[in-house]
Amino acid sequence: MALKDIPTVDELAETTGQSKEQLLKDREAAAKMSSDSEDE
Repeated sequence: MALKDIPTVDELAETTGQSKEQLLKDREAAAKMSSDSEDE
């Protein structure tokens, strides 16, 4: 399955140096933005 190649939030936090909370917030914001733009 290709999905297992996607890094987890923990791995991303390690590699980018960002906190897990910040990454989760970013992902939520990105998901919200993409769903908002679909409505138009």
